[in-house]
Amino acid sequence: MMKNVAVQHRALRIHAKPVRMCKGGNMFKKREKPEGTWREHYSDKIVKYRLHKLYQGALAVVAVAAVAAAVWITQKNRVYTEYVVSEEYERKVSDNAKTIPLEDYILTYSNDGASCFDAKGKAIWNETFEMQDPIVARCNSAVAFGDYNGRKIYVMNTQGIMGEIATNMPIRALAVAENGVVAAVLDDSDITWIYLYNSKHEAAVRFKTTMSQFGYPIDISLSPNSNLAMVSFLAEDEGSVKSSVAFYNFGEVGQNEVDNYMSGYDYPSVVPYVRFMTSELAFAVADDRLMFYEGGQKPVSKAEKLLDNEVRSVYNNDTYVALVSYDTTGGSKYMIDIYDSTGKNCLSQGFDVEYRNVILKGEYVYIYGETECCIFSFSGVEKFNGIMDESISLLIPGDSVSGFTLVGQDSIKEIELK
Repeated sequence: MMKNVAVQHRALRIHAKPVRMCKGGNMFKKREKPEGTWREHYSDKIVKYRLHKLYQGALAVVAVAAVAAAVWITQKNRVYTEYVVSEEYERKVSDNAKTIPLEDYILTYSNDGASCFDAKGKAIWNETFEMQDPIVARCNSAVAFGDYNGRKIYVMNTQGIMGEIATNMPIRALAVAENGVVAAVLDDSDITWIYLYNSKHEAAVRFKTTMSQFGYPIDISLSPNSNLAMVSFLAEDEGSVKSSVAFYNFGEVGQNEVDNYMSGYDYPSVVPYVRFMTSELAFAVADDRLMFYEGGQKPVSKAEKLLDNEVRSVYNNDTYVALVSYDTTGGSKYMIDIYDSTGKNCLSQGFDVEYRNVILKGEYVYIYGETECCIFSFSGVEKFNGIMDESISLLIPGDSVSGFTLVGQDSIKEIELK
């Protein structure tokens, strides 16, 4: 029995394969890789990860931009067909009162006085006066009232009464700056005076004009900062009429000039309308052309646009000028043309509303009559055209085209278009 066991062990030793030892005696040494392979593989992973994240971020940005563009295009081309009244406030005014905007406030006036209200109908101030033919001048938050052929001027802003001015000659025209400075054209038989009253309503500057020298001043405007005055003169020229648009500087630059005169331009037509858009940008409308001027010290001619149709009404804000005329194409009753300060036509749009007023806000134009209101974008899309449920005294655009304040004879309504 023991003999058989010994034989088995010997057989086992004979058939077992020898194990080769690696140098150093390590049986489990790993196969060697070229130096740097593992590090390069890790760097590649980092690069791929970062590229993946960048790609995901780019896709997210593109997606957000696409959604925003889609929303913008939808809103730009959206048309509103009805409206709802979100808020309503009571308002009481006399039947003969007129309502105009004073920034976002409501200004009501008549021959007996003027009142200012906020958008909810709350009274801010009230001023009584007696006038036969009120002249109204506005500039942003300031307003001035003068009686044509009278001798008193009242100056206010959205916060309250700023003061009164007594003139020693009849008033023919007036203008106001945002700081309450007033320019007035005063008639003295053969001589016409232009007075500048400072913010304390004292006569600060005056100069006279005659028909033989310049002509008769028919319109005047002050820059919002009161540094410049713009005057349109009408004169006879060998049996025909001509106009001159003159600029006067009441700051330091103009002190060394005769009568503060800085620059002027002549035209072979009547220029009945001159206005400042900003303290450095002005425009004038003649019976055959639209002119723009630029400069805060010595304005120069910037652009001129010849007109084909007779202008019925002029409106502007600090960026655009809108001219309303009859539509000679026969497509509509009226045509509105909107220009920027370079003379570029931004919109030519026909409409049929018997308009009372036109308001420019952003790149939209609001046109309203007694009860009808229409809104156009500068791209020519009619955003809204509808009949309101009461007479419209004033429309005040909101922050978006879908909302505005509607001022009527007996109420003030917050309108939301749908």
